[in-house]
Amino acid sequence: MKTYLIDTHAHLDFPELYNRLDEVLKNALENGVKRIVTISTNLNKIDKIIEISKNYEEVYHTVGVHPNEVLKDKNNSNYEMILNLSKNKKCVGIGECGLDYHYGNDSKAEQKASFITQINVSRATNLPLIIHARDADKDMINILENEYKNGPFKAILHCFSSGKDLALCGINLGFYVSFSGIVTFKSAKLIQEIATLIPDDKILVETDAPYLSPTPLRGSVNEPKNCSITAKYLADIRKCEFSTFIDQLYMNSFKIFDKIS
Repeated sequence: MKTYLIDTHAHLDFPELYNRLDEVLKNALENGVKRIVTISTNLNKIDKIIEISKNYEEVYHTVGVHPNEVLKDKNNSNYEMILNLSKNKKCVGIGECGLDYHYGNDSKAEQKASFITQINVSRATNLPLIIHARDADKDMINILENEYKNGPFKAILHCFSSGKDLALCGINLGFYVSFSGIVTFKSAKLIQEIATLIPDDKILVETDAPYLSPTPLRGSVNEPKNCSITAKYLADIRKCEFSTFIDQLYMNSFKIFDKIS
């Protein structure tokens, strides 16, 4: 029986994929990837993302501002703009947003303000928040726990590559945790350990294409078609049947992205 997946996080508007989009989507479908969520990083580029999801039935999109883009996007904390854009019938999430102190050490205040704005939109719309976290675990945990007390919201810790404390925080708040090709890297021992701790009904898979191709494809342009490689690796380290795990991932994806049909 054919198994299917959803790539819960890709960047189809980036030139490595956009310039051959028909081929990329054909490859995805041929490899069992039935739906793709293409992710917003900057509201100046949102029209292109909306157009992709409009033109391709299998593609959905999010709206939001990446922490590394806050200084390039004057609307990074524009609640009304993000809220209005989220009403598009194919918009299924808010973000990606969050904190990145690896590259954004000079924009911490702007990152936090933008992140909290997008949490508020997520809470108001009941659309899942797609969270980017890098080298900012302590502040991330503080914001998530404090904001959740102000009212619950749904979220995905995307492309998880942080510490165990943040993973446990996410689990405690009922968030989903998504793994990219990073989990297949030999150096990613901690991430692999964390991947075995995520509850069955809260784990997701993604590519973050065009980046982070899984082993053995490291160094090549990543595509949504490669979801199954990461999924197979996760099934192996979690010691479960691949077909059962694939079905769980597929069901989880529809549950968190409940506007996808």
